[in-house]
Order: sequence, then C-alpha cells, then structure tokens
Amino acid sequence: MHDITFFLIMLFIYATLALICISFNTIYSKKYINLISVSHILGIFTVIFSIFNNIIQFNHIISSSTVLFFLMANFIAILALLNFLNIIIKPIYKCTALIIVIVDIYSLNFFPQGSVFIHKVLIMSIYVVIGILMLKSKNNNISRKFLGVCCVVFPIAQMIFQILIMFVINYASNLDLALYVLQSLASSLILILVTMEDERKDLNKHMNVLEEEVKNKEEIINKANELDKLKAEFLANISHELRTPINIIFSSVQLVEFNLSKERLDNKHRTLDYLKTMKQNCYRLIKLSNNFIDMSKIEAGFMELDLHNIEIVKLIEDTTLSIVPFAEDRGINIIFDTEIEEKVMACDWEKIERVILNLLSNAIKFTQKGGDIEVYMCIKKKKLIISIKDNGIGIPKHMQEKIFDRFTQVKDGMLKENEGSGIGLSLVKSLVEMHNGKIVLESDINHGCKFNIILPCKTIDEENIKNFEPEDISMRKIEIEFSDL
Repeated sequence: MHDITFFLIMLFIYATLALICISFNTIYSKKYINLISVSHILGIFTVIFSIFNNIIQFNHIISSSTVLFFLMANFIAILALLNFLNIIIKPIYKCTALIIVIVDIYSLNFFPQGSVFIHKVLIMSIYVVIGILMLKSKNNNISRKFLGVCCVVFPIAQMIFQILIMFVINYASNLDLALYVLQSLASSLILILVTMEDERKDLNKHMNVLEEEVKNKEEIINKANELDKLKAEFLANISHELRTPINIIFSSVQLVEFNLSKERLDNKHRTLDYLKTMKQNCYRLIKLSNNFIDMSKIEAGFMELDLHNIEIVKLIEDTTLSIVPFAEDRGINIIFDTEIEEKVMACDWEKIERVILNLLSNAIKFTQKGGDIEVYMCIKKKKLIISIKDNGIGIPKHMQEKIFDRFTQVKDGMLKENEGSGIGLSLVKSLVEMHNGKIVLESDINHGCKFNIILPCKTIDEENIKNFEPEDISMRKIEIEFSDL
C-alpha cells in the first residue's frame, strides 16, 4: 500500500509537470520544452505500469512495458537537454539508444543486474555528461549553472543509492525513485525559468533594436526637417540676393533712361556712377550663378582639376596683394608674410586663386574699419599651410562645425548687412578637398577668424614649372568675387 501511494504521488507530479510544460509551450514554443512534455507523458505511463507491476507481480509483459516507457521517457528527456544545448543529434546516437532499449528489456528477463546497470549507471552517466557540458558552457548564467548541477548531482545520488540498495540495504527502497522525480521536477522548472530569462533578454534586445531604429528615424526626420528649414532659408536668401542687384540695375537703368529722355547727360560722372553700379550688380549675379554651377558640377562629379607645377608662394602673394585696393577703401590693412620664399607644387591655380579670393572677401566683409587681415604661409610635416586671419566679429562655437555646410550662414543681427547665399565656404571646402587637402577654422566670437588651408606638397613628375605672372590674376575675377562687399 505504501508503494502504491508513492506511485500515485509520482503520477500526480508527472501529470502536473506535463500540463505545465504543455501550457508553457503554447506561449513560448521551444522544441526542448515540447520534448520535455512528451517525456513527462511517457513518465505517466511508466508510473501506471509500475503500479500494475506492483499489484500483478512477475508479469514479464508489464515489467517490459514499464522498462520500455522508462527508457523512452529518459531518452526523450536527454534529447530535450541536447536540443537546449544546440547539440546536433547524430544518427549513431539514435541507433545506440535503440540497442540500449533492446538489451535492457532482454536483460530484465534473463539478467536483471544488467538491466539495473543500464537504468542506474549508463542512463544516469549520460545525464552527468550533459550536466558537465552545461557547466563548461561559456554562455552561462546562474539558472543554467543550477540546471547543470541538477543534471550532475541527482544522477550521481541515484547511482550511489542504487549501490547501497544492492550491497548494503537488504530491502527495496523508493529513495532512488524519489531522487529521479526530484531531478525531473527541478530540471523541468529550471528549463522553464531559463527559457523565460532568454525570452526576456530577447525581448529587451528587440526593444533596444526598436528604440535604436526609432532614434535613428527621429534623427533622419530631424535632419530632413533641418534640411527643409535650410532650403527654405536658402530660397529666401537667394530671392533676396537676386532681387537686390536686379532692383539696383533696374533703378539705374531708369535714371539713365530719364536723363536721356530729358537730355540731361551733362553730368557725365553721375551717369558713369550709375553704369558702375549696374556693372557691380551684374557681377553679383555672375558670382551667384558661378557658385551654383560649380557646386552642381562638384556634386555631379563633373568638375576636374587642371593640375600644373606652380610656384605657389608667388600665386598666393600676388592674389593677396591684388585685393589691397578693395581693403584700403574700407580702411582695412592687408599683411602678407611667409616662412618660405619659393615652393613649387602641383595645383589648379585658378581654383586655389578662387579659394583665396573667397576667404579674403569674407575677411574684408566681416572686419570692421581699422582692422587687420593677415595671410601667412609655412610648411609643417610636408604640408603647405596657408592661414588667413582677421580680427573681425568671429564665428560662434556652435556654428563652426556647420559653417562649411551648403546653404549655412551665421545667424547674428550684426550680420544682416553682409548676408550672402551661404554656399561660398562650402565651395571653398570642396575645392580644397579636390586637392586632397583640408580647411580648418579657428574662431571665437569678437576675436576674429583664422582659416587654415592645409595642402599636400606634391609635384607632377617630368613637368616644368608653369610660368605665372601677376597679370594672370584678372581684375574681372576680383571684381566678381568682391561684388557683394
């Protein structure tokens, strides 16, 4: 009666575990949980036949069925643990399991000690090996380690108690079976706990990925909104840039037309002033168009460099000195200094000239009367450095990273009179980078700006120095570049 009560408790435990695992598998579909569920169902049949075997003793069919279900339940549980460890089940393992089943059932009827050896030593040893593999696994948390300990401790304890039953204790005991049930209970619950932890980690990881995607999309949206804002500001600036010279030209034309109609051209100087104003504003339109065209060419990859070996010091010096009259008209002093007297290097002199003129134009534009603009040249670490420094109003720190972006302008109420299209510095940066160089800004508000152009000192082999004369710097280019002053 005592054995039947014990088996009924086992039956209740296996039924409960099977129900828990089946329910859990409907939520978190895992192959090893499904296999554990099948193992517990087979455990239920093992207990039922054990009860029959306890009531109807010495029945070989019932005994063989009990052993068969016991072995099947254990092999399915072993498959579940191997699947949990992501170990591939080779065909030889399945053949070995089939041979063990046949030998165990045969031994039960003819050599019971062999059957006990398979039950309590061979099968339990497989659990111990799996437990050791779990403990050695690198991807281990506390729950997985505890599962590995269960797979080692409980099987070893069963083997010890079976030895005691066989050689020390003279009567049958259910203590080893209780340990087996505890092993099944602990292993199943820990597997469920580990699965829940893994699912929680996967969920957190998935949430982090989604949060990152949302963050990236928000950044894209913010950038798109910022770009739209820049485009809107750019269109407003361009409208202003186009409208202003057109209005001035139109007004000058009207005045000349009025004087012609009234035959009041006796004041020749005034008429020439009108024509000069028209010419300057035509230059502003040409500069704006040139910048648009060149930026479009650079973005499309159509702009190419016309490289020649040029005496770069002479080029920079002549370009700097050519704008002295414009600076003097505004009361600004131009200073040119260099550590090197001569330096030949490969460059497109027209584009370098344009870069220098653009930076000097900006320096004059934002430097107050009585200020200084210094142009300095030197060589450091086989790099040519051209510095253009002014003591003007400077650029705020938060704008310095964006100042070379297309359409970007410094926002300051002091600068309204010097507004532009916002593509000059972007074009300068692109032209410098086409020479494999870079441009660096050093500035602080109310302490002026310093633009450092850094170019590699390279020459074209087997090419003579291309002669460069001051006359090559066209006054028309200078007037176009300085037309918005």
